[in-house]
Amino acid sequence: MRISLPLKVFTFHVKSSESFYVLRKTYRTALGLALLAPLAASAQLGPWPIQTKQTAFEASIVKRDKDILWVERKSADGTRSPQIGLPVADVVQIGMPRPALFDAVEKIRLAPAATDRQFAAAHAALDKMILQLRSLRDLPGIPANEAMVAKARLYDAKGLWRESTRLYEDVVLKAAGTAAASNAQILAGIAYAQGGEHHSAVEYLGGIPLPEEDEEILSKLLFALGDSYFALGNYDNALLSYLPLVVFYPFVHDNEPRGLAAALACYAELKEWEPLYRAIQEIQKNYPAHPAAQTAAEFLEKYQKELIDAGQFVDAAKLTTADGAVAPAGVAGAPAAPEAPAAPATPTNETSNVQ
Repeated sequence: MRISLPLKVFTFHVKSSESFYVLRKTYRTALGLALLAPLAASAQLGPWPIQTKQTAFEASIVKRDKDILWVERKSADGTRSPQIGLPVADVVQIGMPRPALFDAVEKIRLAPAATDRQFAAAHAALDKMILQLRSLRDLPGIPANEAMVAKARLYDAKGLWRESTRLYEDVVLKAAGTAAASNAQILAGIAYAQGGEHHSAVEYLGGIPLPEEDEEILSKLLFALGDSYFALGNYDNALLSYLPLVVFYPFVHDNEPRGLAAALACYAELKEWEPLYRAIQEIQKNYPAHPAAQTAAEFLEKYQKELIDAGQFVDAAKLTTADGAVAPAGVAGAPAAPEAPAAPATPTNETSNVQ
């Protein structure tokens, strides 16, 4: 007996000039969301290489029962073997490949046009993986903590700092001593700074080794630490956070102009007028079109009297605002340096022979 089901037809009503673009975008969005589910499901529990203190073999993970990991070894002829129990303490490494889901989620996190629906699908796929791997998260090679960090970074992208720091803290506490915990500590500190919890940001970021291999995270770390120190009134330590961005990492992520602009407020609070002037001059000279130039102009207008009165205003006529030279009426510029004394005349034969 054949049963006929009605066929649903979906019609897209778009302008002819836009039809190809709209249909292609709709197709790609639907395809991207559909791909996340199998990527999460692909995180099956093996078979993977398993290294123990005694031997190495390939097996699928069946379950964990407290301190025993039950696995099913892969036989040479492909037949199923009896399950064996491994002491968790004997497991040295599990060779689970990096899940493709991580890259898919990262693309969504970084995409400026990513939709809320795409973010929700990414969260759902990560939730499924985290649930599947949670009982194994303390085993070396199982990326459960990395999945939690990936989920927290999705929250960061939406400015949901409390949600993200909750996940980061979980990784820091339960995976102490691992690379995942170190990464989570840095990201938690940055999130705390973004959320205005500056004491927590300093607690997490102060004194932590800089992630030299990741210049994006390094830059965010130093700016977050500097901003938090500044908010807490610790202007010296704020400067010590901003200036390495200018000196050692100037050419990535606009660090030099951003770092100089951030340092201006520190110099002003510390009444360090000469460094303030020189930082303003550096911004105006090298980054006239950068937003930092507007910040420099604002500090110049606000503190020009202090700079001149302090006698630190060198080459004042060269430093200008949008309205012209900074020096007030009647002041052409900073006092000129005294002329160097004339060099003595080269002795002639006549004078050299005089005794």
